[in-house]
Amino acid sequence: MNIARTALDFIPDKDRSLIVTLSGGATHSIRSATSLSFIAESHYATVFFAPARKVRAAIDSSTMQEFDVPAGALGIVPAGSEAATVWPSRKESVSVVITPAALAALSEGEYDGKTFAPRPTMATTIDLNALHLASLLRSELTERPAANELYVDSIVTLFGIHLLRNYSQAEHQATAARGALSPRNVRRIREYLAENFTSKLLVADLAAVCELSPRHFIQAFTRSFGRQPHQYLMGLRLDFAERLLVEGKLTATEVALLSGFASQSHLTYTLKKHRGLTPVQVRQG
Repeated sequence: MNIARTALDFIPDKDRSLIVTLSGGATHSIRSATSLSFIAESHYATVFFAPARKVRAAIDSSTMQEFDVPAGALGIVPAGSEAATVWPSRKESVSVVITPAALAALSEGEYDGKTFAPRPTMATTIDLNALHLASLLRSELTERPAANELYVDSIVTLFGIHLLRNYSQAEHQATAARGALSPRNVRRIREYLAENFTSKLLVADLAAVCELSPRHFIQAFTRSFGRQPHQYLMGLRLDFAERLLVEGKLTATEVALLSGFASQSHLTYTLKKHRGLTPVQVRQG
């Protein structure tokens, strides 16, 4: 986890909420007018939720460009690039950070061993797909007592594939469609999750069990199980937590931690959202 946290530390905007995964992470921030400069140690993509006029920015250049940013625009600073921005008004944004190693692994799995990287992109054009993924991350970072790392890692993975397909030299290369998991992999991943569902798991961990790339794993898992990996994992944790609560031998805090939740409030929030019950109601039958 320290490696992934380093992947976010280069971001100069410290006034933000964030979550770290092994592949990188995501941040949400709301800031007034400001100026930033940094060297991107990882691939850095930002989606802006409000329009702005006369923004000035440069990527690997001493000459600043001035342009208007529409709501939903996506800007990209590739790893190793130097960026500077002068933002003249309030802004709200979500940034996705993907380590070079993680994106290279996605590229190799997507393009038969070939490695591609995103190109520098100023935030002048609306990207509805990126805006949708960024909105999911914003909700996860701001509306929950504790963000779900597997869920965030899944979105970061999808964001990485989106960058490769639409903002790199690989964007016009076709990829073969994949179907559901094989019966062998269904058995392997079901057994693996049954044994490890209380641990912190990332998409890459689960994909490795099935010897698939993360993107192909997410698609195949969803086709086989009828829901995404983070939804299946949450179901296992809630089932286990309910069994412990009914037994009544542990406190709600102990049940939460043993079931893979960050805290009692995290368990209560998730249980209420997905099962319509509080821990007290589960105990009472």
